[in-house]
Order: sequence, then structure tokens, then C-alpha cells
Amino acid sequence: MLIQRYLAREILRPVVGIFTLLVIVVLVFYASQVLARAALEGLPMDIVLRLAGLRLGLFLDVLIPIALLLGVVVGLGRLQAAHEITALAAVGAGRRRVLLALLLWVLLLAALVAATSMLFRPWAYSVLYDLEQALAAELDLDRIEPGRFQVGDDQWLIYAEGRSAGGLDRVMVRQRADEFSGLLRARRLTQEPAGEGVLRLVFEGDVRSYTMVDGDEPDTVASFDRFDLLLEVRAPPPREQLRRAMSMDELWASAEPIEMAELQWRLVSPASVIVLALAGVALSRINPRLGQSARVLSATLAATVYFSGLGVLINWIERGDLAFWPGAFMAPLLVLFGLAVRYWLVQRGPGAPL
Repeated sequence: MLIQRYLAREILRPVVGIFTLLVIVVLVFYASQVLARAALEGLPMDIVLRLAGLRLGLFLDVLIPIALLLGVVVGLGRLQAAHEITALAAVGAGRRRVLLALLLWVLLLAALVAATSMLFRPWAYSVLYDLEQALAAELDLDRIEPGRFQVGDDQWLIYAEGRSAGGLDRVMVRQRADEFSGLLRARRLTQEPAGEGVLRLVFEGDVRSYTMVDGDEPDTVASFDRFDLLLEVRAPPPREQLRRAMSMDELWASAEPIEMAELQWRLVSPASVIVLALAGVALSRINPRLGQSARVLSATLAATVYFSGLGVLINWIERGDLAFWPGAFMAPLLVLFGLAVRYWLVQRGPGAPL
């Protein structure tokens, strides 16, 4: 028991380190994307943090298997380089003891990935779509930065010289539609809800309305002390990715290929943890004279090929070119077959390690 705890600690320590590194890399990547969007659209910082955190969480079902594969290779490689695996084999322990030491932790990580892909994934995508819908309003004064021309959507162009008391000061709003092009100027602009999906824009103080004609000066149509404009918030376009927000029960009840592919991804994710852990044990048998870099390079290549192949299988299922069974399970099954063949060849060879 003491040996198993020692082996688990020495193998899982690099798993934690590699997982932390991968999380930092992915978080920096998505944070930079979201921050660029925040700077362009004036998104609040709490929305930026939520978007980055949700995107990171959606990668856990990939990051955990990769970190486990690389960590097992590095950890076992260190033990092998220090001849500790050879010492264990001399007393009859061998790699079977290594597998027993890893069994509980691998099953726990597989259960974590199962919960991530089957429970957290649909919830996170549902929250993401709600956030995207909330940000899809044609015009939101809270996101307007004074002193800059900003585009509300493909129809609106807004400029304000300042901001005070929850509104904009000395504003210009240009609207371009298929049959109308106009401009509104006012000393102050505020917004308020006016019902489900409707926004009221309130222009106050020397409000002037113009029509815009290409090639001509703007013509004044009217002037007001106050002008209210009701704006219907346009819903975002439908997304094929909405299947990712569906529950497991909804996916099981569906016969659509695109939803069957989503179900396959969620089912294969925990299996990937187990097969990649076994692959890590097998890859640690690389000739120690080649050094640790050869093991890490081989493991990185194996992870890349595995998830690339899994992505191809998912795409085939979405198009209806691949049946539900074996479907995406072909990826872990092929890995298990390759590991079984490799184990058989190693055991048949002269001086085979235990």
C-alpha cells in the first residue's frame, strides 16, 4: 500500500503541473480574445470574466485527458530513469503495481470528465447563449464610450461627447436602413425598458432630426424638446451549436445526426481519460537512452492524433456518414486495440519487462 501511494504521488505530481500549465495557456488565449472584444464593444468586466471562465470550463474534457497522458509519461519516465521501476520488478511488483496505483485516480478523473461533459457542458453553453443574446441588442448606451464613433450594429452609428447620470451628453445617432437614412442630434440621450424585447431611447434638449441623401447636405426635418424612439431588440440569429446546450435526455430522444454527434462526444470524453492513461503507461516504455524529450514528444503527438481523429469522427456523424455505433467510439477502441497488440508483442519478446 505504501508503494502504491508513493507511485501515485510521483506520477500524479507532473499531471497537476501540466494541467495547470495548459489551463493558464487556454485562459490567456480566451482572455485575450474576450478582452479584445470588450475593448471594441465596451463590454463590462464581469461579463468578460464570465465569458473567459465558461470557455475555459468547456475545455476541461480535453485538457484533463491530455494532462493525464503527458503527466503519466513524465512521471513514469522519471521513475524509469531512476531505475525505480526496475527495482519494483525485481521484487515482483512491476508495472501491474503501477496500474493499481493509478486505477483509483484515473477512475476519479474519468468521473470528473463525465460530469463536466454531461452536466457542466450543457449548462455552460446555455449561459453563454443567454449572454450572447443579452449582448445582441442593436443599441446599448451602457457600452458606448464617449469621444468615439461606435457601431451599434449594421444600421446604427453613435457618437457622444460625454456621459453623466446614466446617459450620454451631446449625442449624434445615425440610422441607415434599406428605405431610410436619418440622423438625430440632441443634448442628452437616455434609455429605458419599454416592454419585453423593446427599448425606449429618449432624446432631450434641442433635438434635431435630419434626412440623409447621398451626395447632398442633410436636410432638417423637425426639431423637438424631447423625442422618444421605440427600438425592438433583434434576437440573435439561430445557431446550429444550440445542440450543445441540450440535456442528455433531449439528446437521447433525438435521432438527428448533429445531435447524435453531440451525444457521442459527451459519452466518449470519460472513455478518453482511461485509454489515454493506458497509452501513457505504454509510451513510458520508450528506450530510456532517448531521454525524457522523446517520451513527451511521442505523447504530444499521440494526443494530437487522437483528438484530431475524434474530431473527424464527430464530423462524419454530424453529416450522417457514420452510424451511431461504433461512431466516435472507434477512437478509444482503436487505441485499446493498438495497446493490446503492443503488449502482446512486448510479452513475446526476449527479456520483456514486467
